Amino acid sequence: MSLGRKVAGVLALAIILSGVTVSAFGTYRMRNLLIEQKLDSSLQISRSLASSALPDILNNDFVALQDSTDQILAYDSEHEIVFVGIFDSEGKPLVRSSRSGDNLAPPEGENVRRVTVPITFNDRNFGHVDLYFSLDRIESEVLGTIVSLGSILAFVVIVAAVLMALLAYSVVVKPVVRLGRSAREISEGNLDLEIPVNSGDEIGRLSEDFNIMARNLRQHHQELASAYSKLERNYEATRDAYRRLQELDQMKSKFITVVSHELRTPLALIRGYVETIEAGTMGPLTVKQKDKLGIVLDSVDRLAGIVDKSLDFSLIEQGKLITEREPLQLADILNQVADEFSLELPRRGLRFEEDIPSRLPLVSGDRIRLHQVFHNLISNAMDFTPEGGALGMRAHCDHDRENILVEVWDAGTGIPEEELENLFSPFYQVDSPVTRKRPGVGLGLAIAKGITEEHGGSLWVESKPGQGTVFSLSLPTMNGNNGYRNIEEDA
Repeated sequence: MSLGRKVAGVLALAIILSGVTVSAFGTYRMRNLLIEQKLDSSLQISRSLASSALPDILNNDFVALQDSTDQILAYDSEHEIVFVGIFDSEGKPLVRSSRSGDNLAPPEGENVRRVTVPITFNDRNFGHVDLYFSLDRIESEVLGTIVSLGSILAFVVIVAAVLMALLAYSVVVKPVVRLGRSAREISEGNLDLEIPVNSGDEIGRLSEDFNIMARNLRQHHQELASAYSKLERNYEATRDAYRRLQELDQMKSKFITVVSHELRTPLALIRGYVETIEAGTMGPLTVKQKDKLGIVLDSVDRLAGIVDKSLDFSLIEQGKLITEREPLQLADILNQVADEFSLELPRRGLRFEEDIPSRLPLVSGDRIRLHQVFHNLISNAMDFTPEGGALGMRAHCDHDRENILVEVWDAGTGIPEEELENLFSPFYQVDSPVTRKRPGVGLGLAIAKGITEEHGGSLWVESKPGQGTVFSLSLPTMNGNNGYRNIEEDA
């Protein structure tokens, strides 16, 4: 016997026996119980969905999330659930399923209710589940009950009505109350609870659904606990590996520093002896011998440059490169660097253009290191500019005179876009027909970026193949970020 027939029979006898007042109360009471039952079941479905959706949200598995919401609608044989949606922590929809097919939530009203369940884990909010269900079936059953009650024969005896009322309470109200109480216990975490199934009607089927849901929740809870335990172990292993990498990195930096210091002395000694021999103090030399000694000196200078760059990069990693700071007129440094290349540029067949104001706001920094930065940038621009090309340097300050922008540009071969993100990485070199003729160790730009950042500035690059390259460097002025007074007249 269906739940609708049971409710209709009980309400019909109640109207005959107790009149309009009793029938109205019975109808109101039954409607509330059914709505409470539907609210409880919807809440449990939403909690089950929230629990099962958490791993899929963490894995960004939106296909699985969509399958979960679609299955809820598919398994709702009564078509009471009209919309299910999963939303992120900001309220943006991740997946939505609706009975109408438009994936839009219906407006809440007298016949449409909503339940919302947060998706949380360890007090962290990952979003929420919204479930809308319709009360049309409940309203229809209540209306049918009222109509049925009006057609019941008036001559039904009072005793039969009382017996039917008792039977209705035993068959309908009591199981619903028991089901609601059991649902609340499950919602409070008692996942081991099994609701007894004493009938084959809607309440019996709903009880079985609750039991299935509780078993699924237990399984998901165990899987989640296992995944969390595995995550904790992986975190510990990753943290230990990271600490070990930090120790190795410190050992590497110390090794480079020690080796660089130790190599300087023998290199200086070699250079001294070669220069002494080349000067003829140990006897006259032939032209061929002098040429060979020149090659030795060039190799010594190149090796000394590699040692110096390695030491500088090691000091940058340790945060010990910048040891002095003083007010500096950046225009003087830029002009000095440009003068140093005034002879080498024509020899390479290159044209140099500069646009540097005579005065710029003062900056606080290390003169030698800033000189090294711009020297490296111009050297790099030369390496990317073929013979007959042009390069240059320009500088200006922003509107508020808080930052100075220096740009070193070239109209050379340019740099492929896929190599730009690695350009400032240590020991990285762009493979170019021009740069291949002047090999290096790939530390110049990494050192320039490190020095710039230790001065509170930033260094970036823009380039396209065949259109040249622009390196842009921004430094805070003493008038802005460094807290010094801008006194250009003292520069």
